[in-house]
Amino acid sequence: MAKQQFSVPPTRMPEREELRGMPQAPRLLMDISRLLRYRVRSGEELQGVMAQHGARLLLAHLAVMGEASQLSLAERTHFSTPTVSILLRKMETEGYVVRVPDKNDRRVMLVSLSDKGREFDREHLGRILENDRCATAGFTPEEEATLLALLTRMYDNLKEK
Repeated sequence: MAKQQFSVPPTRMPEREELRGMPQAPRLLMDISRLLRYRVRSGEELQGVMAQHGARLLLAHLAVMGEASQLSLAERTHFSTPTVSILLRKMETEGYVVRVPDKNDRRVMLVSLSDKGREFDREHLGRILENDRCATAGFTPEEEATLLALLTRMYDNLKEK
Protein backbone atom coordinates (compact mmCIF):
# COMPACT_ATOMS: atom_id res chain seq x y z
CA MET A 1 0.00 0.00 0.00
CA ALA A 2 1.34 3.44 -0.90
CA LYS A 3 2.29 5.94 1.74
CA GLN A 4 -0.47 8.47 2.38
CA GLN A 5 0.55 12.12 2.32
CA PHE A 6 -1.42 14.92 3.92
CA SER A 7 0.27 18.05 2.62
CA VAL A 8 -2.75 20.30 2.11
CA PRO A 9 -4.91 21.12 5.13
CA PRO A 10 -8.63 20.56 4.72
CA THR A 11 -10.74 23.57 3.90
CA ARG A 12 -14.01 24.60 5.49
CA MET A 13 -17.14 23.16 3.96
CA PRO A 14 -18.78 25.57 1.51
CA GLU A 15 -21.68 27.70 2.69
CA ARG A 16 -24.98 26.36 1.42
CA GLU A 17 -28.02 28.54 0.83
CA GLU A 18 -30.28 25.75 2.10
CA LEU A 19 -28.52 25.83 5.49
CA ARG A 20 -28.64 29.58 6.13
CA GLY A 21 -30.31 30.37 9.38
CA MET A 22 -29.62 26.88 10.73
CA PRO A 23 -27.31 26.21 13.68
CA GLN A 24 -23.70 26.60 12.54
CA ALA A 25 -21.97 24.81 15.44
CA PRO A 26 -22.38 21.22 14.14
CA ARG A 27 -20.76 22.07 10.79
CA LEU A 28 -17.97 23.99 12.50
CA LEU A 29 -17.36 20.95 14.71
CA MET A 30 -17.06 18.77 11.59
CA ASP A 31 -14.52 21.20 10.13
CA ILE A 32 -12.57 21.25 13.41
CA SER A 33 -12.61 17.45 13.55
CA ARG A 34 -11.26 17.20 10.01
CA LEU A 35 -8.52 19.71 10.82
CA LEU A 36 -7.53 17.87 14.00
CA ARG A 37 -7.30 14.57 12.08
CA TYR A 38 -5.25 16.26 9.37
CA ARG A 39 -2.81 17.70 11.92
CA VAL A 40 -2.30 14.33 13.61
CA ARG A 41 -1.94 12.39 10.40
CA SER A 42 0.30 14.93 8.67
CA GLY A 43 2.99 14.16 11.26
CA GLU A 44 2.85 10.44 10.49
CA GLU A 45 4.21 8.44 7.63
CA LEU A 46 1.18 6.24 7.26
CA GLN A 47 1.98 3.04 5.45
CA GLY A 48 0.35 -0.33 5.38
CA VAL A 49 -2.49 -1.15 7.73
CA MET A 50 -1.90 1.84 10.04
CA ALA A 51 -3.00 4.14 7.19
CA GLN A 52 -6.50 2.83 7.91
CA HIS A 53 -8.58 4.56 10.56
CA GLY A 54 -9.99 1.23 11.74
CA ALA A 55 -6.53 -0.14 12.53
CA ARG A 56 -5.65 2.96 14.57
CA LEU A 57 -8.95 2.63 16.45
CA LEU A 58 -8.26 -1.04 17.26
CA LEU A 59 -4.76 -0.07 18.39
CA ALA A 60 -6.17 2.63 20.70
CA HIS A 61 -8.60 0.17 22.27
CA LEU A 62 -5.82 -2.35 22.82
CA ALA A 63 -3.63 0.35 24.38
CA VAL A 64 -6.36 0.95 26.96
CA MET A 65 -7.55 -2.64 27.45
CA GLY A 66 -4.16 -4.34 27.45
CA GLU A 67 -5.45 -7.46 25.74
CA ALA A 68 -8.77 -8.43 24.22
CA SER A 69 -10.50 -11.03 22.12
CA GLN A 70 -11.53 -10.26 18.55
CA LEU A 71 -15.17 -10.43 19.62
CA SER A 72 -14.75 -7.86 22.41
CA LEU A 73 -12.91 -5.54 20.00
CA ALA A 74 -15.74 -5.88 17.48
CA GLU A 75 -18.29 -5.06 20.18
CA ARG A 76 -16.37 -2.01 21.41
CA THR A 77 -15.63 -0.58 17.96
CA HIS A 78 -18.96 -1.57 16.35
CA PHE A 79 -16.97 -3.09 13.48
CA SER A 80 -18.07 -6.41 12.03
CA THR A 81 -16.13 -9.43 13.25
CA PRO A 82 -14.76 -10.10 9.72
CA THR A 83 -13.48 -6.50 9.55
CA VAL A 84 -11.76 -6.86 12.93
CA SER A 85 -10.30 -10.20 11.87
CA ILE A 86 -8.87 -8.78 8.63
CA LEU A 87 -7.44 -5.69 10.33
CA LEU A 88 -5.87 -7.71 13.15
CA ARG A 89 -4.34 -10.16 10.68
CA LYS A 90 -2.72 -7.27 8.82
CA MET A 91 -1.64 -5.61 12.09
CA GLU A 92 -0.08 -8.89 13.22
CA THR A 93 1.70 -9.37 9.89
CA GLU A 94 3.13 -5.84 10.15
CA GLY A 95 4.18 -6.39 13.76
CA TYR A 96 1.77 -4.09 15.65
CA VAL A 97 -0.06 -6.81 17.60
CA VAL A 98 0.56 -10.30 18.93
CA ARG A 99 -1.93 -13.09 19.58
CA VAL A 100 -1.78 -15.56 22.44
CA PRO A 101 -4.25 -18.25 23.52
CA ASP A 102 -6.47 -17.33 26.48
CA LYS A 103 -5.25 -19.22 29.56
CA ASN A 104 -8.85 -19.90 30.62
CA ASP A 105 -10.20 -20.91 27.21
CA ARG A 106 -7.65 -22.16 24.67
CA ARG A 107 -10.21 -21.72 21.86
CA VAL A 108 -10.04 -17.94 22.30
CA MET A 109 -7.10 -15.93 21.03
CA LEU A 110 -6.27 -12.74 22.91
CA VAL A 111 -4.69 -9.83 21.06
CA SER A 112 -2.32 -7.30 22.60
CA LEU A 113 0.06 -4.65 21.36
CA SER A 114 3.61 -5.57 20.45
CA ASP A 115 6.52 -3.27 21.26
CA LYS A 116 6.11 -1.75 17.79
CA GLY A 117 2.38 -1.19 18.45
CA ARG A 118 3.05 0.46 21.82
CA GLU A 119 5.66 2.74 20.22
CA PHE A 120 3.24 3.75 17.44
CA ASP A 121 0.57 4.44 20.07
CA ARG A 122 2.93 6.62 22.16
CA GLU A 123 3.93 8.69 19.13
CA HIS A 124 0.33 8.98 17.90
CA LEU A 125 -0.89 9.97 21.37
CA GLY A 126 1.83 12.63 21.57
CA ARG A 127 0.56 14.24 18.36
CA ILE A 128 -3.02 14.13 19.69
CA LEU A 129 -1.99 15.81 22.95
CA GLU A 130 -0.08 18.53 21.09
CA ASN A 131 -3.17 19.17 18.94
CA ASP A 132 -5.35 19.38 22.04
CA ARG A 133 -3.00 21.98 23.55
CA CYS A 134 -2.96 23.96 20.32
CA ALA A 135 -6.75 23.83 19.92
CA THR A 136 -7.38 25.10 23.45
CA ALA A 137 -4.52 27.61 23.65
CA GLY A 138 -5.60 30.74 25.50
CA PHE A 139 -8.73 29.17 27.01
CA THR A 140 -9.30 29.83 30.67
CA PRO A 141 -10.28 26.80 32.76
CA GLU A 142 -13.80 28.24 32.94
CA GLU A 143 -14.03 28.65 29.17
CA GLU A 144 -12.84 25.10 28.63
CA ALA A 145 -15.38 23.81 31.18
CA THR A 146 -18.19 25.73 29.44
CA LEU A 147 -17.16 24.43 26.03
CA LEU A 148 -16.97 20.89 27.36
CA ALA A 149 -20.42 21.15 28.91
CA LEU A 150 -21.94 22.46 25.67
CA LEU A 151 -20.24 19.83 23.51
CA THR A 152 -21.28 17.09 25.91
CA ARG A 153 -24.87 18.26 25.64
CA MET A 154 -24.63 18.21 21.82
CA TYR A 155 -23.19 14.70 21.98
CA ASP A 156 -25.96 13.52 24.28
CA ASN A 157 -28.62 15.11 22.05
CA LEU A 158 -27.32 13.17 19.05
CA LYS A 159 -26.73 9.95 20.97
CA GLU A 160 -30.36 9.86 22.17
CA LYS A 161 -31.82 10.17 18.68
